[in-house]
Amino acid sequence: MDKTTNTQPRYNGIEGQRLAILHRLTKGPATVEQLSTDCNAPDPRARVHELRCDGHRIETQMIDRTNPDGSVNRIGLYVLSVTDNRQCELNFNQ
Repeated sequence: MDKTTNTQPRYNGIEGQRLAILHRLTKGPATVEQLSTDCNAPDPRARVHELRCDGHRIETQMIDRTNPDGSVNRIGLYVLSVTDNRQCELNFNQ
């Protein structure tokens, strides 16, 4: 509890982290580091796994990232694959 206001701190729960990650991925691909920072998720890999289990199509693409010393790390980039079902509603027989 916050002693100055006697209110409970806002808890950043797992469901909130999942929603934040899903929302962030709708804006474009992101690394673990970006998801951790942007979504306040200590372990975004676990949340991405849970989102995949819920049916969200999230792919991992491996990319090279160059470090300041010139060495290269291979890191994962999460990409949300969104299927736009609105096309199914189009009527081409008019």
